Amino acid sequence: MKVTAKIGAIEFVGNEVRVALVKTGRSLPQVLDLQTRTAEYENNDDRVPAFARALNEALDALHSNPATFVLCVPCNKTVVRALDIPFKGIARVSKAVPFEIEPHLAFPLEELLLDFNVIREIEGVTEVLAVGARRTHLEEQLDILQMAGVEAELAGVDVAGLTSLWMATQKNSKGLRAVLHVRDDSSMLAIVHNKSLAYFRHLYFGALDLQTDPHRAAREVQNTLRAFLAKWRSGTQLNSLSLTGYSLTVDETEIFEETLNMPVSTMILMDRLKKSRHCQVEPSVNFWEAAVGVGFSAGGGGLLFNLMKDTQQIQGAIRAVVAHLMFSACLALLFLLGGAWYYHEGRLRNETVIKQGREELEHLEEAIDTMAAEGLGSDVQFSFYGDPTLLDLLKELSEKLPRGSFHINEIKVNPPEARGGWVNITGSADSAAEFNTAFDRLKESSMFRFTEDTNIRLQGDKITFRLRAFRPEDDIDEL
Repeated sequence: MKVTAKIGAIEFVGNEVRVALVKTGRSLPQVLDLQTRTAEYENNDDRVPAFARALNEALDALHSNPATFVLCVPCNKTVVRALDIPFKGIARVSKAVPFEIEPHLAFPLEELLLDFNVIREIEGVTEVLAVGARRTHLEEQLDILQMAGVEAELAGVDVAGLTSLWMATQKNSKGLRAVLHVRDDSSMLAIVHNKSLAYFRHLYFGALDLQTDPHRAAREVQNTLRAFLAKWRSGTQLNSLSLTGYSLTVDETEIFEETLNMPVSTMILMDRLKKSRHCQVEPSVNFWEAAVGVGFSAGGGGLLFNLMKDTQQIQGAIRAVVAHLMFSACLALLFLLGGAWYYHEGRLRNETVIKQGREELEHLEEAIDTMAAEGLGSDVQFSFYGDPTLLDLLKELSEKLPRGSFHINEIKVNPPEARGGWVNITGSADSAAEFNTAFDRLKESSMFRFTEDTNIRLQGDKITFRLRAFRPEDDIDEL
């Protein structure tokens, strides 16, 4: 299900940080902003802080704030296997995939971040494509995000993002289709069966290598296609090859078509996308398309492998239990607050606190006058924040939100200077109608302000969401 959201896709390539801001919800994404920065450092120990600074610079340069962030992971850091599961049913298949892929690993299964998609069901067997990455390969990138104060919703794979964009430009979505994504230093060959990714492989030739020796590149593609078709269990054949990111010359096209014995077509994916005036796109070889495609996939636009899914499920379960306990404790506390005696004592305490606050304010004013007399200057300003208490926030949410089919998993209150809103609310609803009803009731609250741009996505039969609430006096940056 496609959802409308502004998604910031982050990709690390060499010493570069690339941030692509896309708006999803339609057949093709709209590119809102593109920013790239280079991490500069001398010692390897300074690598992570340097990338964090570069990422912050790129984020600060964006003309609007994303509703959520995703990470684009290179496919050459992944393990990919086509597996035959001898039964049907997504629940049973999900449990079997880790055990089926374990014999193919050169390291313990516990170190693998894993996801998969179903290719097809045939003769009682479920064919799946399992994609995983070793935790150590993602640790540095996750450390960079954490140091920059960014929380990624998922970690997608670049080849899946590129293939999602390519599929969105195609009218035919049936049968076997092959696409070669060419980048500066490497290429990726992907094969799609109907609307599922059936196979992909990282190839060690880039645009310059293709220009230098197109015969070698064509033979490598031919050998890869033959290896896949030798294991494919039906008589379906590949009838054509698409190539993205690089425009073949007439001679190069003839070499590929003669070697592969099939027609070859080329396209530049970025030329097919609508771009805002903030985007300065130079001619390049799939420079931005991988990040744009991963953001598009995160919005429900195509193929998606989330290598952080298992970690998020564990953390989500823990957060749900903690949130439930906190909510129950707060309800008990609110019941006690209803007592007249406690109310009386609370009033007395509040009067004492107010008196102390006034005394401290007078002390601060005296200190300000003293510093001004000593030459501090009259241009110094002091700000005081008076946000509602956590109990007030919980009370407001409990009054506005319906019970039963609407669940809150996490409530995160940010300080005034934080990026991304005041209160972040994460949860789930049984249906889109339930979510829309609850969201309309929340927007009636005088305590919060919300943007229309929300981050929701479909997981199984439920709608999961992440809302950003702002203070009534905050300025909300909208396009």
